[in-house]
Amino acid sequence: MSPRARTGGPDAPAPRSPATSLAPNAGSGAPHGRRNRDEAGGPVHRALDVLDLLGAPGGPSSLGVVEIARQLGRDKSQVSRLLKVLADAGYVDREPGSLRYRIGTRLFAIGATAVDRRLRDEADAAVAREAALLGERIDVGIRSGGSVMTISTAAPDSELRASGWVGRTAPLSCTATGRVLLFDLDTAAIARVIVPEGLGPAGPAAPRSLDELVSRVVDERRRGWSTARNETDRGLLAVGAPVRDSGGTVVAALGVSGPESRVDPVFDEVRAAVLRAAADLSRALGAGSGSGSGSGGLAGARAGPPPAPATDGVSSLSTPPAPERGAS
Repeated sequence: MSPRARTGGPDAPAPRSPATSLAPNAGSGAPHGRRNRDEAGGPVHRALDVLDLLGAPGGPSSLGVVEIARQLGRDKSQVSRLLKVLADAGYVDREPGSLRYRIGTRLFAIGATAVDRRLRDEADAAVAREAALLGERIDVGIRSGGSVMTISTAAPDSELRASGWVGRTAPLSCTATGRVLLFDLDTAAIARVIVPEGLGPAGPAAPRSLDELVSRVVDERRRGWSTARNETDRGLLAVGAPVRDSGGTVVAALGVSGPESRVDPVFDEVRAAVLRAAADLSRALGAGSGSGSGSGGLAGARAGPPPAPATDGVSSLSTPPAPERGAS
């Protein structure tokens, strides 16, 4: 293996001068595009302004008609009619018992679909690139119940042919990518995910109890990456790092796995490549611009609170030995 390290609209209530035309945007967190929309006018642009305002990062979770009209420099009755149209279509929701509006569930559904498609497209490109660079199989996986499911994979040659791996699952507990997908969860949440299905088949060095699994997740989350050595199969070494969306949530994991005899001598280079590739994929999904080339940056962002010790009611969970060969 030879890894290469890479280190005022026409319907406004009154004309506004150029000096004051930006006033409604001041301090509102509104995107810069709103002024151009004002100049263009039209109901579509006004609807986009409302959605931008309600979805502004760091802004309030909901706003009333009067506040929306004031910030946009629009007529209150016009804003009220527009909100009703948007609410009927599901793009905004009216809070029960109030006159305040917030971003609607339909937009969340559209956003989730867009992120999912973008993740799969970007993941395909990332694994192809990194497999060629590292000379080992690269996987991107997402959580499916108590398992990690491969959604994209690539291998550098016929010996490591990756076809057929997409859609395969492996236990979260004993794979590097699997434990990465637990980074955002506390002990209770990990138990809810793992206990119904058990820890699953595992190799000689895999966690044998929920307590041991939680302890490994805590340590790996703190450093921002995960490693699994002899956990799915004797002699297999894997490294995984989190892929995050624009909100900082772990939505996938990117990992490298290969024979310990090949990966171990160049472990630092492999780890750096995994962190960088995961950070690149995170940025493609809209995450922050922090560096992913070390144990911090995107890969270590939003670590969340350390899990509390597992309760006795679930800590006796154990694993039977029956690994699936080649899981990351």
